[in-house]
Amino acid sequence: MPTALHGLRVVDFSDSLAGQYCARLLADFGADVTLIEPVEGSPIRRMQPFSVTEPNLSLHFWHLNAGKCSIVVDRANAVRLDTMLAAADVAILPEDFDPQRVERLNPGCIVASVSAFGRDGPLEDWRGPEIVLQALSGMMNNNGAYGREPLYGVGNRASYAAGLATCIGILVALHERHSSNLGQVVSVDAAETAAAMCFPYVMRHIYNGSIHTRRDQTIPAGQVKCRDGWVCIWIYNHRWHAVCTALDLPHLENDPRFAEPAVRRANWETLYEIIQEKVTDQCAEELVERLQKAQVIAAKAYQPSEQLQNGHLNDRNYWEKADGRLILGTPYRMSVTPRKVTSGAPALGEANGEIAWTPPERVPGRQSSPRLPLEGLRVIEITTAWAGPMAGRVLAYFGAQSIHVESPNRVNSWRLNKEKPTPINFPDGEAGSRPFDRSFLFNSQNVNKLSCILNLKTEEGRKTLRRLVAVADVLICNFRPGTLAKLGLDYESLAAIKSDIIVAELPAFGGRGPMSRYAALGPTMEMATGMSAMMGYPGCQPENSGPSYLDPIGGFNAAAAILMALYHRDRTGEGQYVEVPQVEAAMQFIGAELLLAAETGDDPPADGNRVLHMAPHDAFPARGEDQWVVIAAEDHKQWVALCAAMGRPELASDPRFSDLAARKRNEAELTSIICEWTATRDKHAVARLLQYAGVAAAPVANAADVAASTYLAYRGFFTELDHPDAGRHRHPGLPIHLSRTPGSQRRAAPQFGGHNQHVLRHILAFSASDIDRISKSDAMAAVPFPDG
Repeated sequence: MPTALHGLRVVDFSDSLAGQYCARLLADFGADVTLIEPVEGSPIRRMQPFSVTEPNLSLHFWHLNAGKCSIVVDRANAVRLDTMLAAADVAILPEDFDPQRVERLNPGCIVASVSAFGRDGPLEDWRGPEIVLQALSGMMNNNGAYGREPLYGVGNRASYAAGLATCIGILVALHERHSSNLGQVVSVDAAETAAAMCFPYVMRHIYNGSIHTRRDQTIPAGQVKCRDGWVCIWIYNHRWHAVCTALDLPHLENDPRFAEPAVRRANWETLYEIIQEKVTDQCAEELVERLQKAQVIAAKAYQPSEQLQNGHLNDRNYWEKADGRLILGTPYRMSVTPRKVTSGAPALGEANGEIAWTPPERVPGRQSSPRLPLEGLRVIEITTAWAGPMAGRVLAYFGAQSIHVESPNRVNSWRLNKEKPTPINFPDGEAGSRPFDRSFLFNSQNVNKLSCILNLKTEEGRKTLRRLVAVADVLICNFRPGTLAKLGLDYESLAAIKSDIIVAELPAFGGRGPMSRYAALGPTMEMATGMSAMMGYPGCQPENSGPSYLDPIGGFNAAAAILMALYHRDRTGEGQYVEVPQVEAAMQFIGAELLLAAETGDDPPADGNRVLHMAPHDAFPARGEDQWVVIAAEDHKQWVALCAAMGRPELASDPRFSDLAARKRNEAELTSIICEWTATRDKHAVARLLQYAGVAAAPVANAADVAASTYLAYRGFFTELDHPDAGRHRHPGLPIHLSRTPGSQRRAAPQFGGHNQHVLRHILAFSASDIDRISKSDAMAAVPFPDG
């Protein structure tokens, strides 16, 4: 079968997780990727964890470099390096390499530069390990228990997200190059990408000044421990009867402590104590299945070591092998151009002398005026909440016309859900007469889009949607598998209307398999990946990353998959069906950890923020209520610098702390010493002092800190937009910067049905009488139905 990126020449000259993950995604789907390494090999080859059976094999390197070849090039050998770069379609560079050098050599090349904080700006010299990136993003402030140190998460997810963002930028630039034959620079910062994954609380703060804290009980969820693992249960008010029935606790439904939502929330801990007693001896997967059949969202927190034997994953033939070693399965399932991994990670320099690329001949195309790179592309979104709308938002940011389609009886849940609206969702805490147009949640995700309301339960509504499909390029759906088919809009039916359409669905667990029908949210998907089990305080329950970390990751994955399918269509005219199983795609972010657990059968114990390869590596209290600063000594030099900055240089040679092994043995005592130093100091001042001294550190930012970030302002992250119902506010942006054809935020999210007439008149070219008839029928609406 063909591959989506066949014939694309990629030079992976990067030396970071982000760069090599970006190149791995391109290699997975057919690009010819050459990893350029120094004589001593890529630094990722020396990164923990290592295989037990092959002690010199870094599992990060194995995970990130399958399907690539390797050549060794001394950077002093400019001729050899320039020859490769001059012949490349795409070049992914190390942070210290000038992109303009490649542009001069090869004007048609897409040049990617990915780094922690960028090549310029207020934080250009800062050190940015994962804990620093998550602290600055606003994400870490939401993780863990109030009164304890906030948790950074697990692994290196900010770097993986930046690699995914870079991949998106490259694919957008490649689509634009199809018409112009011109290259450009794609710039991505991991710090800005991390902030883009967390902006709902920032948007809420901008709307009404509120600051979310871990003290707030804002999600209707809790965890219970079964005999074989933890289970998270979401108890929405409208599912209360179903919860009581599924748990065989019918007497709770009218119990005065729980019968009413507000009282139930006040007695939340008591409720979960009763549920815990009921399920202690039950099987976690059986409990989840029973709840899901009752349409109650629930998930087991899988341990990494369980995933190799996971019945659902194995039913989907998820795990694969390359060169006899285990690799993770495909992040995206594409009907025409599936993933094709031909080999495992390469030996150092194995392709030396075998690469003989010659520069391609490119004649620049003609463009009468600057265009957005995806201009002319039309997208239909049948989506809700975050992941699906995020995918459409990425495409719209770069110029696609994205039409957000909602049914009046099934409104986007981020506009209006079945729970009672809370003041924190609205500007100045006021719902107003059109609360569905004033919610910061919907308005954060639907910038640049059009709104068309079609009642798909009516034949007229479905007929109108089919007319829209006939003039569209992409359709995105993130409802449960089978939703499109029930409406008569399965891929085969849509392709019969528009043969080259790309249809992308985002089922949490994929379109088939024992768990395929399970409903999910970001936190429950995080539990299903194996991430949550590695996050938490010692001896305590698994934790999640708030708010809903895997939702925007799912949106980014879907955008990347759609753009790969678009690259194939640009060259062949062929559309296809794309499935983005969000859990499986997100598992790539902890690939090394999953491979180690599969190999050993062991799971790393949750240990707060502590890691094996750094000490200190934690959040420490700062001046003020629930204020924290993270400090991470990445090496001995930073440890010595930290001791000097604290005014305690003698600690550097203290036998308790003189090397990493000693610091790990005495970590509790070390933590106490640092806490005493930070507790009376401002978190921002501590971070600046330590970064100036060469030590990785950052304030744990809340929503107000992120909104006031001089770094994000310098990056142009916020754009002021006017909304007719919500007013004028700054809107957080996206972290993907194209040098020649940048994306932008051009208009605020649409009013409910605000473009009904535009769609009928200007896109579908209906007659005046047809427009009048449809507008007055049950097929279209300008406000949600009362029972929607």
